[in-house]
Amino acid sequence: MLNKTPYKQKALVAAISAILAGSAYAQAQTDAAPDAVAEAKPVPTDNVVTVTGTSIRGIAPVGAGLTKMSIADIAATGATTGTEMLRALPQLNNFNTTGNNTGSNQANFVDQPAVHGIGVGNGGGGLTLLLLDGHRLPGAGINQTAPDAGGIPLSALQRVEVMADGGSSIYGSDAIAGVVNFVTRRNFNGAETGFNTGASSGYRTTNFSQLFGKTWDNGGWLLSYEHTHNTALSGAKREYIVNDQRPYGGADTRSTNCSPANITMNGTAYKLSAGGAITPGTNSCEANRATDLYPAQTRDSLFTSVRHHTSEAVELYGSVLASEREVKSGVAGDGVTSGGTTVNVPFTSPFYLPINGSTATQSVTYNPSADFGPAFTNNIKTKTLSVVAGANVELSGGWNAKVEFNYGLERDDVRNHGIDQALASTSAANGSFNPYGVGAKTDAALLARIGNYETRYYARQTLKEGQAKLDGGLFAIRGGEVKLAVGVDVRQEGFDGLVVTGQRDAGTPYTTGGTRTSRSAFGELFFPLVGSANRLPGVQKLDLSLAARYDNYSDVGSTTNPKAGITWTVVDGAQIRMSSGRSFHAPSLADAGTAIDTRAIRFPCVPGAYIGCNSAGASDYTVVLAGGNSNLKPEKAKTLNAGFDLSPSLLNGVKLSMSYFLINYDDVITFPTFGPVVNPLAAYDKYRVTRPAGTTDAQWLAIVQPLLNGFRHDGQVYPDVSSLPTAVYDLRRQNFADERIHGIDFDIGYAFRTDLGKFNLNLAGTRLLKFDQIVPGVADKIDLLGTNYAIKTKARAQLGWSSGNVAGSVFLNYTGGYRNAISTGVQQVASFNTVDTNWAWTLPNSDGWLKGLKLTVNVSNIFNRNPPVFFTSGSNGIIGYDATAASALGRVVSVGLHKDW
Repeated sequence: MLNKTPYKQKALVAAISAILAGSAYAQAQTDAAPDAVAEAKPVPTDNVVTVTGTSIRGIAPVGAGLTKMSIADIAATGATTGTEMLRALPQLNNFNTTGNNTGSNQANFVDQPAVHGIGVGNGGGGLTLLLLDGHRLPGAGINQTAPDAGGIPLSALQRVEVMADGGSSIYGSDAIAGVVNFVTRRNFNGAETGFNTGASSGYRTTNFSQLFGKTWDNGGWLLSYEHTHNTALSGAKREYIVNDQRPYGGADTRSTNCSPANITMNGTAYKLSAGGAITPGTNSCEANRATDLYPAQTRDSLFTSVRHHTSEAVELYGSVLASEREVKSGVAGDGVTSGGTTVNVPFTSPFYLPINGSTATQSVTYNPSADFGPAFTNNIKTKTLSVVAGANVELSGGWNAKVEFNYGLERDDVRNHGIDQALASTSAANGSFNPYGVGAKTDAALLARIGNYETRYYARQTLKEGQAKLDGGLFAIRGGEVKLAVGVDVRQEGFDGLVVTGQRDAGTPYTTGGTRTSRSAFGELFFPLVGSANRLPGVQKLDLSLAARYDNYSDVGSTTNPKAGITWTVVDGAQIRMSSGRSFHAPSLADAGTAIDTRAIRFPCVPGAYIGCNSAGASDYTVVLAGGNSNLKPEKAKTLNAGFDLSPSLLNGVKLSMSYFLINYDDVITFPTFGPVVNPLAAYDKYRVTRPAGTTDAQWLAIVQPLLNGFRHDGQVYPDVSSLPTAVYDLRRQNFADERIHGIDFDIGYAFRTDLGKFNLNLAGTRLLKFDQIVPGVADKIDLLGTNYAIKTKARAQLGWSSGNVAGSVFLNYTGGYRNAISTGVQQVASFNTVDTNWAWTLPNSDGWLKGLKLTVNVSNIFNRNPPVFFTSGSNGIIGYDATAASALGRVVSVGLHKDW
């Protein structure tokens, strides 16, 4: 250690000090440093906290601001899961929404927290790093590797910290937009029991929590268990979930895949009535209304931690997080997973309905609702395990050594149900299946087989990590003690996936998988340039930090990401801060060649519309390559964050924080849209291969075959068929674009006391100023600012009051309006404004079992505001509102009982 090698220590001190303050001052500090180190005493690890955004214990992140949610803040949200709780933060993408987690999206059923919405939908890993007590969790999902915040029991939390700034210099990959850290309780003695139940129209939720804790002289133990359940919210319970947008000024986009069916014969369309009458025309129906807007979910979560000092200097610690979740979501018969279809019914079928005496074959739309009810139920089961074990060792001179091992395991099993379209088609053709929705019933055994179709996805993700870190004081300078943290990290991630489609539990599985190993070294220096001993007028304190991290990945190479931060305290209660650095995101294993959705899809040939498609013969087709890509590069970003924090003593109770952020985000991983198929722009040439004029079949085969080798086939694609495609479009995830993002975060508050009690006023939010997407080779940038991808303004205001045993708050949530591109032009979507309230009453002067009893009431969306009308079809066929910018739950009233034991 440094104090055991005085010669080397003095050399290091001299070198750094000379840079800081000149050789004369450096020499003085070199002489003084040994005494300063000798006088330092070990500080118990319980009293020194490592805060989000730094590797050095006992200091705040220099140059960056932190948003913190305390136990009281968490309780005031009325949330029952970590995912719900994060929806109260306007800096995050899912603020004031139910999120895009409808349960019917088998690939991405976990809502990723995304600071400022950056990276949503781009890649499977996300650009906001989610931590639990500073360590990583295993990823969840089929096309995701982002952790599930909902698996962390809220009763175990002491606080949540959000750093809206790049953090790769400290944490490595995934921290481009920011970091969210869930910090659990320590030093808790006793027990807490909680029960909460809530309801809105068509929706119910319950939550039970039990917390135990015990501390002793040398350590402590914590156990938290939570059970949560909510029913599904069906689209049929909300009148605005409609395809017919005419009442709202839009178009009629209702489905024609209805029950009773539509019939096309000899080029003429006919519609069936429920009584079997046939008339010219077409039935239109709200085929998707029965799709669930929010899934039914049941979750059990357990967190336990223990720490113990085996000696005055050595602390051992460990924790276990285990969570199981089941999600059930109804998808209507015309939905993307259940799959209505069109079949041909010949005159020889006993179910054939004659029209005008014709015996021509009829094309019949089939909607499964007549035979299988309004919706199929998809099922998702997840299991999460995270185990951490480590040791803190206090060394001489105030230094600390930390060794930590982290293991994570996630299993996700997804079963999407629907009809066997091929069987329905062949059965209609041979006369054994009735697709009309009226008349005689199909044989029950055949119908059961048609409805026994399943697409099953399974993923197993693993995380194995070991880290060693050393931090402490180097030497004293006039402003204070210079501190250093250095460490190494080795991490292995694994992803194994399976997909099987066909009759339930009878299909042939397609599997994929792989691992990635990263080896990292990191360091951080903290310089208190000005402190209490050398303060100046207007410079109360001046802190500087320099950090850097080197990461070497087994599959995508190495990267080094530095960061510098400075915090200038002008006077007590007034500081200015700035940070600048580089961050990166390694391609997720769910985006790379290991992705389970990688496949070659047969695509129709549309002459004159699709590039490389010049004819429309019976066998002409094109191929789209979709899913993961083994050629992806890491995403990179340069970040700048500058702001100030004011809480001057002469304005007692006032606080004002503001931060300007700038992110230059390059090599964005996303799909290259449909441009390579329809746009002749040269920038898209690298994503398409078309058959050159005059090429023989043999020459074309030599070009096409290497492109299709190794892909599983979705449809009749060469070599399953003898004919070759006319073109191949590579629409897999690509490093497709760059983004330029600017914005401002703000937090304004005022707390004061009167004879009526204590009041707290607060306004926090985000204002995006720029959000441009730039596709290399395309002259025009894509302005995403003011779309649902980058809503300009999100804010949350609070009026809080407390007096004695009663406390309450009223919140106003504002999500700004935005433009929405539709087929007829641009729709201006209105803002979404809701009001929430939370009240708590602790029974006073109670004895016995009433002692420590607290009653709570929470009402979200007090005025039952409907979400703004949103014309464009969202994911999973849901139409009528935007789940990424609003909530369909309506007014939810919850009551709870909480008791301390």
